[in-house]
Amino acid sequence: MADNQRTRAQILALLADNVTGQISAQDLRDFVVTIMESEFANPGDFWAMPQAKYNLTNQTAKGWIEYSQWIGEACSWMNMMYMDQSTGRWYKADVAASLKTGIIGMAMDSYVVNNSQGNILREGIVYDTSFSATFSGNFGRPIYLASGTAGSITLVITTSVLVVGGVAQSDNFSGISAIGKFYFRPEWACRGA
Repeated sequence: MADNQRTRAQILALLADNVTGQISAQDLRDFVVTIMESEFANPGDFWAMPQAKYNLTNQTAKGWIEYSQWIGEACSWMNMMYMDQSTGRWYKADVAASLKTGIIGMAMDSYVVNNSQGNILREGIVYDTSFSATFSGNFGRPIYLASGTAGSITLVITTSVLVVGGVAQSDNFSGISAIGKFYFRPEWACRGA
């Protein structure tokens, strides 16, 4: 029988009280494949960072994600965000703006202002094919928070440098081509000019 991912509700229903002993070996295998994402292909992967070659879906990211976050302003997929220390809400980061200190993250979707269910990537691997041409031939180069356009990224050093990650190599590890994937590992604070 094939191992299948199940919804959280299906897993919890299986594990209710189990007074009749009806949890089968297959149910346990399904539980394991439900909690262990497909990218965990090798022993020890559970504790490792996601790899670029396992992120196969455009406009997705894998890694350390904070769920149910308050969004302070409207934003789009892949906008670089900072957390306002006084409110705990996330806003688009811009190094050219006035001094803003806080944690840097990335919007995992488009959100309206005051959304309390935002998902913010704190560190991981990001895939967006619209950056394929920009990243091509730039494997390993740092990616910076752009200056002047809140929430955007660039390969060009701006007057106030803030590194948010680096260009990932191609899936076949050929080294020079890039397909729109990058490692998101931002510095800890958004510094203003």
